[in-house]
Amino acid sequence: MYEIWLVLNIVWEIARENVVPVAFGVLVLVALVLNASRKPAAAWRRAFGPAAGMGVVVALVAALVVPSLTRASLSDMKYWVDWFNLFAIAAAVGGIAAAFAWPLVTMARGTPR
Repeated sequence: MYEIWLVLNIVWEIARENVVPVAFGVLVLVALVLNASRKPAAAWRRAFGPAAGMGVVVALVAALVVPSLTRASLSDMKYWVDWFNLFAIAAAVGGIAAAFAWPLVTMARGTPR
């Protein structure tokens, strides 16, 4: 239980240190969604599949890249908390990529035919 509490504290401190970039990212995402919503009959449902696929690809790449960004490797991960953190980080990166890709794919696809 201590390890989980430690991870939550680390995530909280990282979030506090990066409030400005996170707020900027949220504003960009809101602007993308509003811009895509302005199109009449925007094909949100049709664009969800490709955006989710992009998110999965980004999550898989993140799962392989994140350990090297922390100067570690997959062989260094010996404890279940390490693997859980890696998969949580990769899922978060993939989810963020899908969230940004969804309005972009919606705008690129245009109106349904």
